Amino acid sequence: MKSYSVYKNVNKQPYILGLRLSLFYLYILFLIIVIFLLSTGITIFKLVFYTVFLIVGYLVLKNLNSGVIIGSISNERFPNTIINDNYI
Repeated sequence: MKSYSVYKNVNKQPYILGLRLSLFYLYILFLIIVIFLLSTGITIFKLVFYTVFLIVGYLVLKNLNSGVIIGSISNERFPNTIINDNYI
């Protein structure tokens, strides 16, 4: 007899540092920009400012990753049941 197995999590997306790949690439882009900006000269003020910038950027991307902000903007949900009233 043939046996069939159900593959779970087939459509599961990979996460790096808790971010989807596209958001992780955006965070790496922020990091590269900060490294280039720090290459001009390092001061305590720049170090603190860019560290805060990276932390805030990560938290914003983490919120975008969870879908809370996008869900609150669209505020549309698919119905749980579909009613077909084609019969009259």
